[in-house]
Amino acid sequence: MARIPESEFFVVDGKVYCLQIGPEQLAPNILLVGDPARVVKVARHFDSVEHEVSYRDFSTKTGTCKGVPISVICPGIGTDNNEIAMVECFGLNRFDIVTREEKEEAIPLTFIRVGSSGGIQADVAPGTLAIGEYGLGLDNTGLFYDHPPADAIVTAIEEQAYQILTDASSPDSRFKGKIHPYASKADSKVVSALAANAQGDFVQGITASASGLFGPQGRNLPGLKITIPELAKALSRIDVESKKVYNFEMESSALFHLANQMGYSAGAICPIIANRHTGEFLADYSKSEEQAIQTAIAAMLSLKSA
Repeated sequence: MARIPESEFFVVDGKVYCLQIGPEQLAPNILLVGDPARVVKVARHFDSVEHEVSYRDFSTKTGTCKGVPISVICPGIGTDNNEIAMVECFGLNRFDIVTREEKEEAIPLTFIRVGSSGGIQADVAPGTLAIGEYGLGLDNTGLFYDHPPADAIVTAIEEQAYQILTDASSPDSRFKGKIHPYASKADSKVVSALAANAQGDFVQGITASASGLFGPQGRNLPGLKITIPELAKALSRIDVESKKVYNFEMESSALFHLANQMGYSAGAICPIIANRHTGEFLADYSKSEEQAIQTAIAAMLSLKSA
């Protein structure tokens, strides 16, 4: 049995360092959100909340929904913050944090991300829900976890995305050809559950995850030169076995990739709140956000009753 080293995984007073929760405060069914206010919105659907913790950028509420134990965690924005939350959940679930020995049995966790995103395809209107079947990582978080591709489509997405983004890079850019995307796959059962329980119009395909909001998503601001000026348009051309990139956000790629390595299930649903091609933007996307929340909760409950 493996043992988790003290110098590699920090536990203080029986709680993991960043989330500040102990094993009894984590449910095996976890909703991940980027906005702390969304933690409150999600928890309104719970029957009860037994544990509530906030520390630094991290916020957690754990309770039950229709008798099913469930946690909602806000790690903040970005694949880096989400990596911290996922690995700490992994440590809490996989190891006895007192003895630091690997548990003989651990219930596999299920993660569903409920976020917001920008639209990549011109014909998909804001307000549409985007279900991530695959993730396209323009971040580098996933590159630090070496795991085989989930299937041939993952490899094909990586190859096509690399060529398209390299071709779209500015000819004189010092970084042309140096952006190597990785791809990842959501759990098919989670994807099916989200589609079956969708509370509004939805699309299903590839979700691209960036490491920032402006340059890493191809936004041009005067005075700042970016590597790929027409990044959104370039991503819209990706088509692997009829799977297209529908939305842009900052978390799903690493979520799917890490969950696969951990042996856990993961999926994501994000309202599209802006269309990068038409310029249409939903200043108030509360309706779509609530639809995504209800979809994610219904999907989680259906997975647990199956």
